[in-house]
Amino acid sequence: MARDPYKRRTDRQAPPRDGLFGWTVFILLLIGFAFACWIGSYYLFGRPEDPRSYELLKKLGKVEPPKRFELTKAPGGQFLNPQKLYDKYSTMSLLDLENENAELIRAFLNNYASRKRLVTYVIGSYKVTTSQEFKPGDLFPSGMVALAQSKDQPMVFIEHVFSADEKTVPSLQRLLQPGLEFKLERTLDVSAVIHVRKLAEGQLQITCVPLTYGSYQRPGEGRFSLEPPAELNLAPGFPLLQGDKFAAALKSTPVPPRKRLTSAEPGATPAGPQLVRAEETPVPEVTPTPAVAVADVLATPTPVRSSTPRPTVVAALAMPTPKAAASITPEPTAAPVSPEGVPLQPFLQAVATPAKANTGKVWRTYEPGRMPLGKLVGVEGSAELAERGVGSEPVYLKGDFEVRATDANRAVLRTKDGSVRVMVDYPAGSTPPAAKSTINRDGQRPFQITDVRRGADGTLNIYVREITRP
Repeated sequence: MARDPYKRRTDRQAPPRDGLFGWTVFILLLIGFAFACWIGSYYLFGRPEDPRSYELLKKLGKVEPPKRFELTKAPGGQFLNPQKLYDKYSTMSLLDLENENAELIRAFLNNYASRKRLVTYVIGSYKVTTSQEFKPGDLFPSGMVALAQSKDQPMVFIEHVFSADEKTVPSLQRLLQPGLEFKLERTLDVSAVIHVRKLAEGQLQITCVPLTYGSYQRPGEGRFSLEPPAELNLAPGFPLLQGDKFAAALKSTPVPPRKRLTSAEPGATPAGPQLVRAEETPVPEVTPTPAVAVADVLATPTPVRSSTPRPTVVAALAMPTPKAAASITPEPTAAPVSPEGVPLQPFLQAVATPAKANTGKVWRTYEPGRMPLGKLVGVEGSAELAERGVGSEPVYLKGDFEVRATDANRAVLRTKDGSVRVMVDYPAGSTPPAAKSTINRDGQRPFQITDVRRGADGTLNIYVREITRP
Protein backbone atom coordinates (compact mmCIF):
# COMPACT_ATOMS: atom_id res chain seq x y z
CA MET A 1 0.00 0.00 0.00
CA ALA A 2 1.37 3.31 -1.03
CA ARG A 3 2.23 5.78 1.74
CA ASP A 4 0.49 9.11 1.64
CA PRO A 5 3.23 11.76 1.85
CA TYR A 6 0.71 14.37 2.95
CA LYS A 7 -0.53 12.39 5.87
CA ARG A 8 0.66 13.79 9.17
CA ARG A 9 2.68 11.37 11.18
CA THR A 10 1.28 11.05 14.63
CA ASP A 11 3.09 7.95 15.72
CA ARG A 12 6.52 9.66 15.96
CA GLN A 13 7.39 10.92 19.49
CA ALA A 14 9.02 14.33 20.23
CA PRO A 15 12.80 14.27 20.81
CA PRO A 16 13.82 14.33 24.49
CA ARG A 17 14.91 17.69 26.00
CA ASP A 18 18.27 17.83 27.86
CA GLY A 19 17.57 21.16 29.82
CA LEU A 20 20.62 23.04 28.44
CA PHE A 21 18.70 26.25 27.95
CA GLY A 22 17.36 26.25 31.49
CA TRP A 23 20.79 25.70 33.02
CA THR A 24 22.19 28.49 30.91
CA VAL A 25 19.57 30.91 32.17
CA PHE A 26 20.16 29.79 35.77
CA ILE A 27 23.93 30.27 35.52
CA LEU A 28 23.49 33.71 33.99
CA LEU A 29 21.24 34.67 36.87
CA LEU A 30 23.85 33.48 39.37
CA ILE A 31 26.53 35.50 37.61
CA GLY A 32 24.32 38.58 37.71
CA PHE A 33 23.59 38.03 41.39
CA ALA A 34 27.30 37.63 42.21
CA PHE A 35 28.11 40.75 40.20
CA ALA A 36 25.39 42.69 42.01
CA CYS A 37 26.73 41.49 45.39
CA TRP A 38 30.23 42.56 44.43
CA ILE A 39 29.05 45.99 43.29
CA GLY A 40 26.93 46.36 46.42
CA SER A 41 29.80 45.39 48.72
CA TYR A 42 32.12 47.80 46.95
CA TYR A 43 29.61 50.61 47.33
CA LEU A 44 28.77 49.67 50.91
CA PHE A 45 32.36 49.60 52.20
CA GLY A 46 33.72 52.18 49.79
CA ARG A 47 31.14 54.87 50.56
CA PRO A 48 30.40 54.78 54.29
CA GLU A 49 29.42 58.47 54.14
CA ASP A 50 26.09 57.42 52.65
CA PRO A 51 23.62 57.27 55.59
CA ARG A 52 22.09 53.98 54.41
CA SER A 53 25.50 52.37 54.00
CA TYR A 54 26.63 53.62 57.39
CA GLU A 55 23.55 52.27 59.17
CA LEU A 56 23.95 48.86 57.52
CA LEU A 57 27.64 48.75 58.41
CA LYS A 58 26.77 49.57 62.02
CA LYS A 59 24.30 46.68 62.14
CA LEU A 60 26.93 44.34 60.66
CA GLY A 61 29.54 45.57 63.15
CA LYS A 62 31.87 46.67 60.35
CA VAL A 63 32.36 50.29 61.40
CA GLU A 64 34.23 51.71 64.39
CA PRO A 65 33.17 54.83 66.29
CA PRO A 66 35.48 57.88 66.08
CA LYS A 67 38.53 57.40 68.26
CA ARG A 68 40.67 59.77 70.29
CA PHE A 69 44.15 60.49 68.90
CA GLU A 70 47.15 61.46 70.94
CA LEU A 71 48.69 64.75 69.91
CA THR A 72 51.94 63.09 68.87
CA LYS A 73 50.16 60.30 66.94
CA ALA A 74 47.57 62.35 65.06
CA PRO A 75 47.33 61.72 61.29
CA GLY A 76 49.79 63.70 59.22
CA GLY A 77 48.28 66.84 57.80
CA GLN A 78 48.56 70.46 56.78
CA PHE A 79 47.66 73.33 59.11
CA LEU A 80 45.81 76.11 57.29
CA ASN A 81 44.94 79.53 58.67
CA PRO A 82 41.62 81.17 57.72
CA GLN A 83 43.02 82.92 54.67
CA LYS A 84 44.50 79.72 53.24
CA LEU A 85 41.27 77.87 53.95
CA TYR A 86 39.38 80.53 52.06
CA ASP A 87 41.82 80.43 49.15
CA LYS A 88 41.57 76.64 48.95
CA TYR A 89 37.82 76.11 49.11
CA SER A 90 36.28 79.33 47.77
CA THR A 91 37.54 78.65 44.24
CA MET A 92 36.10 75.11 44.04
CA SER A 93 33.06 74.41 41.91
CA LEU A 94 29.99 72.85 43.51
CA LEU A 95 30.83 69.46 41.98
CA ASP A 96 34.45 69.58 43.17
CA LEU A 97 33.31 70.66 46.63
CA GLU A 98 30.83 67.79 46.76
CA ASN A 99 33.59 65.29 45.96
CA GLU A 100 35.86 66.98 48.49
CA ASN A 101 33.24 66.69 51.23
CA ALA A 102 32.72 63.01 50.47
CA GLU A 103 36.43 62.33 50.91
CA LEU A 104 36.64 64.41 54.08
CA ILE A 105 33.80 62.64 55.91
CA ARG A 106 34.89 59.23 54.56
CA ALA A 107 38.36 59.66 56.03
CA PHE A 108 36.86 60.76 59.36
CA LEU A 109 34.51 57.76 59.54
CA ASN A 110 37.42 55.40 58.79
CA ASN A 111 39.50 57.06 61.55
CA TYR A 112 41.99 58.10 58.84
CA ALA A 113 43.17 54.49 58.53
CA SER A 114 43.26 54.47 54.71
CA ARG A 115 43.77 58.13 53.92
CA LYS A 116 45.35 58.94 50.58
CA ARG A 117 46.42 62.51 51.34
CA LEU A 118 47.21 64.89 54.18
CA VAL A 119 44.50 65.80 56.65
CA THR A 120 43.44 69.47 56.65
CA TYR A 121 43.65 71.04 60.12
CA VAL A 122 42.24 74.43 61.15
CA ILE A 123 44.32 77.04 62.99
CA GLY A 124 43.70 80.70 63.81
CA SER A 125 41.71 82.92 66.18
CA TYR A 126 37.90 82.76 66.23
CA LYS A 127 34.97 84.41 68.03
CA VAL A 128 31.78 82.50 68.88
CA THR A 129 28.60 83.95 67.36
CA THR A 130 26.16 81.23 68.48
CA SER A 131 26.11 77.70 69.87
CA GLN A 132 23.65 74.82 69.89
CA GLU A 133 23.25 71.65 71.93
CA PHE A 134 23.18 68.30 70.15
CA LYS A 135 19.92 66.37 70.37
CA PRO A 136 19.55 62.55 70.24
CA GLY A 137 18.65 62.66 66.53
CA ASP A 138 21.60 64.86 65.52
CA LEU A 139 24.82 63.70 63.89
CA PHE A 140 26.66 63.72 67.23
CA PRO A 141 24.64 62.20 70.09
CA SER A 142 25.73 64.55 72.88
CA GLY A 143 27.63 67.80 73.34
CA MET A 144 27.45 71.15 71.56
CA VAL A 145 28.53 72.85 68.36
CA ALA A 146 29.79 76.44 68.33
CA LEU A 147 29.63 78.64 65.25
CA ALA A 148 32.63 80.98 65.30
CA GLN A 149 33.84 83.66 62.91
CA SER A 150 37.50 84.14 62.09
CA LYS A 151 39.00 87.30 63.54
CA ASP A 152 41.53 87.57 60.69
CA GLN A 153 39.39 86.54 57.70
CA PRO A 154 35.72 87.33 58.47
CA MET A 155 34.56 85.41 55.39
CA VAL A 156 35.39 82.15 57.18
CA PHE A 157 33.05 80.59 59.75
CA ILE A 158 33.81 77.34 61.52
CA GLU A 159 31.36 75.15 63.39
CA HIS A 160 33.58 73.55 65.99
CA VAL A 161 32.30 70.29 67.47
CA PHE A 162 32.48 69.91 71.26
CA SER A 163 31.48 66.27 71.69
CA ALA A 164 30.98 65.37 75.36
CA ASP A 165 28.88 63.17 77.60
CA GLU A 166 25.56 64.39 78.97
CA LYS A 167 26.88 65.39 82.39
CA THR A 168 29.32 67.84 80.76
CA VAL A 169 26.65 69.59 78.65
CA PRO A 170 25.66 72.10 81.42
CA SER A 171 29.28 73.27 81.59
CA LEU A 172 29.35 73.64 77.83
CA GLN A 173 26.14 75.68 77.86
CA ARG A 174 27.53 77.97 80.53
CA LEU A 175 30.91 78.56 78.89
CA LEU A 176 30.20 78.48 75.14
CA GLN A 177 28.45 81.84 74.98
CA PRO A 178 28.46 84.38 72.11
CA GLY A 179 31.50 86.62 72.30
CA LEU A 180 33.79 83.86 73.55
CA GLU A 181 37.16 83.83 71.78
CA PHE A 182 39.42 80.86 71.26
CA LYS A 183 42.58 80.14 69.32
CA LEU A 184 43.52 76.93 67.53
CA GLU A 185 47.29 76.41 67.48
CA ARG A 186 49.22 73.72 65.67
CA THR A 187 51.24 72.90 68.80
CA LEU A 188 48.11 72.10 70.87
CA ASP A 189 45.14 71.49 68.56
CA VAL A 190 44.41 69.10 65.71
CA SER A 191 40.92 70.14 64.59
CA ALA A 192 40.27 68.31 61.31
CA VAL A 193 37.99 69.63 58.56
CA ILE A 194 35.15 67.17 57.77
CA HIS A 195 32.80 69.36 55.69
CA VAL A 196 32.84 72.67 53.79
CA ARG A 197 29.83 74.67 52.63
CA LYS A 198 29.83 77.76 50.40
CA LEU A 199 27.23 80.36 51.34
CA ALA A 200 25.38 82.67 48.99
CA GLU A 201 27.34 85.76 50.06
CA GLY A 202 30.67 84.04 49.47
CA GLN A 203 31.40 82.99 53.06
CA LEU A 204 32.58 79.51 53.99
CA GLN A 205 30.99 77.38 56.72
CA ILE A 206 33.61 74.80 57.74
CA THR A 207 32.85 71.91 60.09
CA CYS A 208 35.82 70.71 62.14
CA VAL A 209 36.30 68.11 64.88
CA PRO A 210 39.15 68.07 67.46
CA LEU A 211 40.73 64.64 67.04
CA THR A 212 42.36 64.77 70.50
CA TYR A 213 39.06 65.52 72.32
CA GLY A 214 41.02 67.42 74.97
CA SER A 215 40.12 69.65 77.90
CA TYR A 216 39.28 73.35 77.68
CA GLN A 217 38.80 76.07 80.24
CA ARG A 218 37.81 79.66 80.74
CA PRO A 219 40.24 80.99 83.35
CA GLY A 220 38.43 81.63 86.59
CA GLU A 221 35.05 80.36 85.31
CA GLY A 222 35.36 76.61 84.79
CA ARG A 223 36.54 73.87 82.48
CA PHE A 224 35.25 70.82 80.62
CA SER A 225 36.61 67.72 78.92
CA LEU A 226 35.50 66.31 75.58
CA GLU A 227 34.80 62.68 74.72
CA PRO A 228 34.62 60.97 71.30
CA PRO A 229 31.07 59.97 70.33
CA ALA A 230 30.06 56.35 70.84
CA GLU A 231 28.24 56.37 67.47
CA LEU A 232 27.14 58.76 64.76
CA ASN A 233 23.89 59.43 62.97
CA LEU A 234 24.51 60.58 59.40
CA ALA A 235 20.85 61.01 58.51
CA PRO A 236 20.63 64.76 59.40
CA GLY A 237 23.59 65.50 57.13
CA PHE A 238 25.81 68.58 56.99
CA PRO A 239 26.24 71.32 57.99
CA LEU A 240 25.45 70.89 61.66
CA LEU A 241 23.96 74.37 62.11
CA GLN A 242 21.12 75.22 59.75
CA GLY A 243 17.78 76.97 59.79
CA ASP A 244 16.69 80.13 61.55
CA LYS A 245 19.31 80.06 64.29
CA PHE A 246 22.14 79.92 61.78
CA ALA A 247 20.53 82.62 59.62
CA ALA A 248 20.17 84.90 62.65
CA ALA A 249 23.81 84.36 63.65
CA LEU A 250 24.96 85.04 60.10
CA LYS A 251 22.82 88.16 59.87
CA SER A 252 24.32 89.55 63.08
CA THR A 253 27.80 89.44 61.51
CA PRO A 254 28.01 91.87 58.59
CA VAL A 255 29.77 90.77 55.43
CA PRO A 256 33.11 92.59 55.26
CA PRO A 257 34.98 93.39 52.05
CA ARG A 258 37.04 90.50 50.79
CA LYS A 259 40.60 91.08 51.86
CA ARG A 260 43.62 88.99 52.55
CA LEU A 261 44.81 87.98 55.98
CA THR A 262 46.91 90.50 57.85
CA SER A 263 49.05 89.43 60.77
CA ALA A 264 48.04 90.73 64.18
CA GLU A 265 50.53 92.38 66.47
CA PRO A 266 52.26 89.83 68.74
CA GLY A 267 51.21 89.94 72.32
CA ALA A 268 47.87 91.63 71.62
CA THR A 269 45.28 90.96 74.31
CA PRO A 270 41.88 89.71 73.08
CA ALA A 271 38.96 91.95 73.96
CA GLY A 272 36.54 89.23 75.02
CA PRO A 273 36.59 86.15 77.27
CA GLN A 274 38.92 83.40 76.16
CA LEU A 275 38.60 79.64 75.88
CA VAL A 276 42.00 77.98 76.18
CA ARG A 277 43.33 74.47 76.24
CA ALA A 278 43.81 73.03 79.73
CA GLU A 279 47.40 71.83 79.65
CA GLU A 280 48.58 68.74 81.45
CA THR A 281 51.81 70.45 82.54
CA PRO A 282 51.06 72.47 85.69
CA VAL A 283 52.35 76.00 85.88
CA PRO A 284 54.32 76.49 89.12
CA GLU A 285 52.75 78.87 91.59
CA VAL A 286 54.86 81.86 92.59
CA THR A 287 54.70 83.33 96.07
CA PRO A 288 55.45 87.05 96.00
CA THR A 289 58.48 88.00 98.08
CA PRO A 290 59.15 91.57 99.29
CA ALA A 291 62.14 93.26 97.72
CA VAL A 292 63.60 94.31 101.11
CA ALA A 293 63.17 92.31 104.34
CA VAL A 294 63.73 93.97 107.77
CA ALA A 295 65.66 91.81 110.25
CA ASP A 296 64.62 91.47 113.85
CA VAL A 297 66.38 93.66 116.39
CA LEU A 298 69.15 91.70 118.04
CA ALA A 299 68.32 90.49 121.52
CA THR A 300 71.82 91.26 122.91
CA PRO A 301 73.28 94.42 121.38
CA THR A 302 77.02 94.99 121.45
CA PRO A 303 78.00 96.97 124.64
CA VAL A 304 79.60 100.41 124.16
CA ARG A 305 80.84 103.15 126.50
CA SER A 306 78.21 105.65 127.54
CA SER A 307 80.67 108.54 126.98
CA THR A 308 81.17 107.56 123.37
CA PRO A 309 78.24 108.35 121.14
CA ARG A 310 76.85 105.31 119.47
CA PRO A 311 77.42 105.49 115.74
CA THR A 312 74.42 105.37 113.50
CA VAL A 313 74.44 102.35 111.23
CA VAL A 314 72.56 102.69 107.96
CA ALA A 315 71.90 99.43 106.16
CA ALA A 316 72.30 99.32 102.38
CA LEU A 317 68.98 98.50 100.78
CA ALA A 318 68.90 96.19 97.83
CA MET A 319 68.03 97.96 94.60
CA PRO A 320 65.02 96.54 92.76
CA THR A 321 65.82 94.38 89.76
CA PRO A 322 65.19 96.09 86.42
CA LYS A 323 62.62 94.30 84.26
CA ALA A 324 64.95 93.56 81.38
CA ALA A 325 68.25 93.06 83.18
CA ALA A 326 69.81 90.64 85.66
CA SER A 327 69.51 91.35 89.40
CA ILE A 328 72.17 93.68 90.83
CA THR A 329 74.24 92.38 93.75
CA PRO A 330 75.73 95.14 95.94
CA GLU A 331 79.51 95.04 96.41
CA PRO A 332 80.63 93.83 99.86
CA THR A 333 81.69 96.53 102.29
CA ALA A 334 83.66 96.30 105.52
CA ALA A 335 81.53 95.94 108.65
CA PRO A 336 81.64 99.00 110.97
CA VAL A 337 83.38 98.57 114.34
CA SER A 338 83.16 100.27 117.74
CA PRO A 339 86.06 102.23 119.27
CA GLU A 340 87.01 99.02 121.14
CA GLY A 341 87.33 97.19 117.86
CA VAL A 342 84.15 95.13 118.32
CA PRO A 343 82.12 94.67 115.07
CA LEU A 344 78.75 96.34 115.25
CA GLN A 345 75.61 94.45 114.24
CA PRO A 346 73.22 96.34 111.93
CA PHE A 347 69.60 96.91 112.90
CA LEU A 348 68.56 96.37 109.26
CA GLN A 349 69.72 93.59 107.01
CA ALA A 350 69.56 93.87 103.20
CA VAL A 351 68.05 91.02 101.24
CA ALA A 352 68.70 90.70 97.50
CA THR A 353 65.71 90.90 95.19
CA PRO A 354 64.71 87.38 94.07
CA ALA A 355 64.73 86.57 90.38
CA LYS A 356 61.33 86.90 88.72
CA ALA A 357 59.85 83.47 88.02
CA ASN A 358 58.78 82.58 84.48
CA THR A 359 55.01 81.99 84.56
CA GLY A 360 54.37 82.49 80.86
CA LYS A 361 52.62 80.22 78.40
CA VAL A 362 53.25 76.51 77.95
CA TRP A 363 53.88 74.81 74.63
CA ARG A 364 55.45 71.57 73.60
CA THR A 365 59.24 71.28 73.70
CA TYR A 366 61.49 68.61 72.25
CA GLU A 367 64.80 66.91 72.84
CA PRO A 368 67.61 68.36 70.69
CA GLY A 369 67.22 67.16 67.13
CA ARG A 370 63.77 65.59 67.76
CA MET A 371 61.53 68.45 66.68
CA PRO A 372 59.11 68.02 63.70
CA LEU A 373 60.59 68.21 60.24
CA GLY A 374 60.79 71.72 58.84
CA LYS A 375 62.93 74.25 57.00
CA LEU A 376 66.14 75.47 58.68
CA VAL A 377 67.18 79.01 57.74
CA GLY A 378 69.75 81.54 58.88
CA VAL A 379 69.29 85.22 59.41
CA GLU A 380 69.79 85.91 55.70
CA GLY A 381 67.24 83.28 54.66
CA SER A 382 64.60 84.61 57.07
CA ALA A 383 64.50 88.03 55.39
CA GLU A 384 62.20 86.75 52.62
CA LEU A 385 59.69 85.54 55.23
CA ALA A 386 58.88 89.17 56.01
CA GLU A 387 57.34 89.44 52.54
CA ARG A 388 55.56 86.11 52.06
CA GLY A 389 54.89 85.06 55.68
CA VAL A 390 55.98 82.04 57.68
CA GLY A 391 53.33 79.63 56.37
CA SER A 392 51.94 76.49 57.96
CA GLU A 393 55.07 74.33 57.88
CA PRO A 394 57.66 74.69 60.68
CA VAL A 395 60.54 77.08 59.97
CA TYR A 396 63.56 77.07 62.29
CA LEU A 397 66.26 79.72 62.87
CA LYS A 398 69.97 79.11 63.41
CA GLY A 399 72.87 81.49 63.99
CA ASP A 400 75.06 83.29 66.52
CA PHE A 401 73.44 85.97 68.67
CA GLU A 402 74.20 88.33 71.55
CA VAL A 403 71.72 88.76 74.42
CA ARG A 404 70.86 92.45 74.81
CA ALA A 405 68.08 92.20 77.44
CA THR A 406 66.10 89.53 79.28
CA ASP A 407 62.80 89.28 81.11
CA ALA A 408 61.08 86.46 82.99
CA ASN A 409 59.93 84.76 79.79
CA ARG A 410 61.50 86.73 76.94
CA ALA A 411 64.91 87.72 75.66
CA VAL A 412 66.00 90.24 73.03
CA LEU A 413 68.88 89.08 70.86
CA ARG A 414 70.94 90.81 68.21
CA THR A 415 73.22 89.55 65.51
CA LYS A 416 76.87 90.49 65.89
CA ASP A 417 76.54 93.33 63.39
CA GLY A 418 73.34 94.54 65.11
CA SER A 419 71.26 94.60 61.91
CA VAL A 420 68.73 91.96 63.00
CA ARG A 421 66.68 91.82 66.20
CA VAL A 422 65.42 88.45 67.49
CA MET A 423 62.65 88.31 70.14
CA VAL A 424 62.61 84.92 71.88
CA ASP A 425 59.68 83.65 73.95
CA TYR A 426 60.53 80.99 76.54
CA PRO A 427 57.98 78.47 77.91
CA ALA A 428 56.87 78.58 81.53
CA GLY A 429 59.37 77.06 83.92
CA SER A 430 62.44 77.80 81.77
CA THR A 431 65.10 80.43 82.42
CA PRO A 432 66.12 82.91 79.71
CA PRO A 433 69.86 83.48 79.20
CA ALA A 434 71.68 86.23 81.06
CA ALA A 435 72.17 89.63 79.48
CA LYS A 436 75.43 90.23 77.56
CA SER A 437 75.89 86.50 76.99
CA THR A 438 76.20 84.85 73.58
CA ILE A 439 74.01 82.14 72.05
CA ASN A 440 74.86 79.72 69.24
CA ARG A 441 72.01 77.72 67.71
CA ASP A 442 72.40 75.04 65.04
CA GLY A 443 70.14 72.41 63.49
CA GLN A 444 70.02 70.42 66.73
CA ARG A 445 68.78 73.32 68.90
CA PRO A 446 67.13 75.91 66.63
CA PHE A 447 64.47 78.44 67.47
CA GLN A 448 61.05 78.07 65.83
CA ILE A 449 60.08 81.18 63.85
CA THR A 450 56.53 82.43 64.51
CA ASP A 451 56.66 85.74 62.61
CA VAL A 452 59.07 87.96 60.68
CA ARG A 453 58.58 91.71 60.18
CA ARG A 454 60.60 94.64 59.00
CA GLY A 455 60.40 97.76 61.13
CA ALA A 456 59.97 101.32 59.94
CA ASP A 457 63.73 101.87 60.29
CA GLY A 458 64.47 98.84 58.10
CA THR A 459 65.48 96.57 60.99
CA LEU A 460 64.47 92.93 60.51
CA ASN A 461 62.51 91.70 63.55
CA ILE A 462 62.28 87.92 63.94
CA TYR A 463 59.85 86.48 66.52
CA VAL A 464 60.78 82.97 67.66
CA ARG A 465 60.03 80.37 70.33
CA GLU A 466 62.31 78.19 72.40
CA ILE A 467 61.26 74.61 71.55
CA THR A 468 64.26 72.52 72.68
CA ARG A 469 64.84 71.31 76.21
CA PRO A 470 68.08 72.11 78.05
